[in-house]
Amino acid sequence: MWGMNIAQLATFVAVIETGSLTSAAQRTDVTQPGVTRQMQRLEAELGVALLERLPTGVRPTPEGERLLAFARDSLNGYGELLAAIQDPSTPLEGRLRIIASTTPGEYLVPELATNFSKRHPAVTTEVFVADTTVVIEEMLERRWDIGFVGRPTDHKRLACTAVATDEIVLAVPGNHAFASRKEVTLPDLKGVRIIEREGGSGTWMTVQDELERLGLRIPPYDSSMVLGSTQAIVSAVDAGLGVGFVTRRALERHDSSRVAEIRLAEASFTRNLYMVHERGRPLPRIVRSFRDHVLEAQ
Repeated sequence: MWGMNIAQLATFVAVIETGSLTSAAQRTDVTQPGVTRQMQRLEAELGVALLERLPTGVRPTPEGERLLAFARDSLNGYGELLAAIQDPSTPLEGRLRIIASTTPGEYLVPELATNFSKRHPAVTTEVFVADTTVVIEEMLERRWDIGFVGRPTDHKRLACTAVATDEIVLAVPGNHAFASRKEVTLPDLKGVRIIEREGGSGTWMTVQDELERLGLRIPPYDSSMVLGSTQAIVSAVDAGLGVGFVTRRALERHDSSRVAEIRLAEASFTRNLYMVHERGRPLPRIVRSFRDHVLEAQ
């Protein structure tokens, strides 16, 4: 008689991916004793040890590795089965929770969410904007249904899909000495006040990472101002308080005579914007429909 079930397989995957029974309990909302019992039942049913206990946690035995592959395939198949048997003609209703980093949150998600709401007026969309590092943390904690970021994550629990492109440019006041130029060099930035984004910003990290990849760096500059959003930087630039790296999308609707966009001669900062969701987790119909809506909009 078969005793293995979807819940046990999901718990087993959580144990392997988190590396401990305690972390798996937190991820699955099951008590730690409950997780232990499920693992014991799986091992008893299969007649083999699935987990190797280590001082720092657990890892799968060779048999456990085989079960892990089976479990992931089964969970994915179960999600597809749910999608297939749900009646697509039933109107969507409920709440869709989206978390996004600043650039996609301000310049990509609003249009996507608005168009989705026009198709499905009974769906209430909640959007929360935070920096990239917070988006990843919140998605791992399962506090939001789907996320958007300006930098991919390599966390094995999260799948990243490129859904749009973006370019980072240097925004300068319209009356600045740089404003009449199409590009500047890194030495030109020496001593210039550059308005920075906070440390968790994907935009700022993209600039730093690309320069580092090229073996370059911004020369010493005035870094006396750090702001928390793209719009705050654009407003500060507009007020003549300095220059700042921002997404080009932020300047599309801004008066170019007040804030001009220029590029660095030594580097190009083109990147993708990504949609993020949890791997192997069956998505609710609302989330799945929004994901498909985003992919169709590319």
